[in-house]
Amino acid sequence: MVEHIATQTVTTRYWKLAALLAVLSMVSPFSIDTFFPSFHAIAADFGLSMWAVQQTLTVYMLPLSIMSLVQGPLSDAVGRRPVILAGLCLYTVASIGCTFAPNFATLLIFRALQGVSAGVGMIVGRAVIRDLFEGAQAQKLLSLVTLLFAFAPAVAPIIGGWIHVTLGWHAVFGFMAIFGGLLALGTYFTLPETHPQ
Repeated sequence: MVEHIATQTVTTRYWKLAALLAVLSMVSPFSIDTFFPSFHAIAADFGLSMWAVQQTLTVYMLPLSIMSLVQGPLSDAVGRRPVILAGLCLYTVASIGCTFAPNFATLLIFRALQGVSAGVGMIVGRAVIRDLFEGAQAQKLLSLVTLLFAFAPAVAPIIGGWIHVTLGWHAVFGFMAIFGGLLALGTYFTLPETHPQ
């Protein structure tokens, strides 16, 4: 009986962690694809060409790619948990900045900050999997994370379109801020430190 309860507890913790890591991997594709339906509205609001609005992707992707080289080693040095939490907090602040951006230059600055922080869940999340699991369990969890990562770009524009039609483009970034804040809370209460000191 005690062994059965212990097994259930381990299984429950495994699936909670799996769900958290899978959702963390969705932050980056959500940040890219959710606001696609709002491109024309952003261009109209700021009096820009569509080419200019596409710079919101460029200023996002460059920091994202650079930080993917930094976040893993940083988490080796200071721990997985603080790096993920700091990244999610920065992402949430950046998303709030995008929501209330008064001009296009401000929007670009906060998009760059989103790029700095959005990949932390995927990069460090994989390190967490390597810390905790090996063999078939690790492969199973990595497969689940990859599956949800691939699913996110398909569903993100739909969600973004619904929000845009209902509340406008500012609310799309507001959704990202709420998403980041909830993930930060979930990480704080659910994710243990997995990297030994």
